[in-house]
Amino acid sequence: MPDISTGIDTISTRAVRGAERIDFWVDHVARTLVRIECSGKSSEGIDATLRKRDLGLFSACDIVANRHAVVRTPHNIHADQRDAVFICLMHEGQGYTFQDVDCMQHAPGDLVLYDTSMPYGHGFPADMAMTVLDVPRDVFEARVGPWRYRSLVKIDRGDGVASWAVRQVYALLAAPQESAPDARERRAAAILDLVQSMLRLRDGDTSPTKSTVHTLSRAKAFIDSHLADDDLDSQSVSRAINLSPRQLARVFEIEGMPLTRYILARRLERCRADLRDRSLKHLTVSEIAFRWGFNNSAHFSRSYRARFGETPSDTRAPASAR
Repeated sequence: MPDISTGIDTISTRAVRGAERIDFWVDHVARTLVRIECSGKSSEGIDATLRKRDLGLFSACDIVANRHAVVRTPHNIHADQRDAVFICLMHEGQGYTFQDVDCMQHAPGDLVLYDTSMPYGHGFPADMAMTVLDVPRDVFEARVGPWRYRSLVKIDRGDGVASWAVRQVYALLAAPQESAPDARERRAAAILDLVQSMLRLRDGDTSPTKSTVHTLSRAKAFIDSHLADDDLDSQSVSRAINLSPRQLARVFEIEGMPLTRYILARRLERCRADLRDRSLKHLTVSEIAFRWGFNNSAHFSRSYRARFGETPSDTRAPASAR
């Protein structure tokens, strides 16, 4: 049963007869996460539990199981049309993941990412525990960037600054689940910011120090929690994290956009989420814009259309029709 107050849902094979466990698991994983095929070697079938946590921008699925293997076939992909990027973090045990012609082993401290619209598989030769971050593609592209890889990607636990960022992701996932949706979304945003930094390091786009990545993460966390403030700017962010505006500007060079553009982009994303939220349909477009720091309706509309290729009213119309 889902816990609505904290956004947690749990499924388990424990109460299911051994012969029926794999079918039960495959069926419920398809409803909760993604459609797969599964095999287990135990005479009792798969012994597995999945706890799904709603983090607003994406879901975190904590999986604990005995020895088993899963594959996502072209038939599975056609059947559910899931379009997401999965980010996997092992907590216990060893595993391997394959996609296309690549196969990589991973252990606690590693991070593996892949595209769910392509066939893939996992294998776990012994008891395991892993968290899978189910990030919708539009969220991934808005917060991290386009998925430009032909196959899976691994961030190794020994990769210097990237390994530090992986540890921060583990720490954020280990935090207690907040009851407030805004707090959960801020945590998810911080995780995706770290993933973006790790991928840029891996791809050789930048070579920031651990201190720079940490400072950027702190700055983004402050920005996300103050988007509604009229006076949010480089000065207020600089004061909050004890940097000069010039130093802060240098930190944001690894983001690929100036701080002011980053603030604008985040405000537009929050407005877009609210425009799609049926529970907020009583608010006008201008009220939504003003609640996220905009003070000019015309400027908001122009910026929104430039960012998303449609007007705020266009975004709201499909949500209102549902």
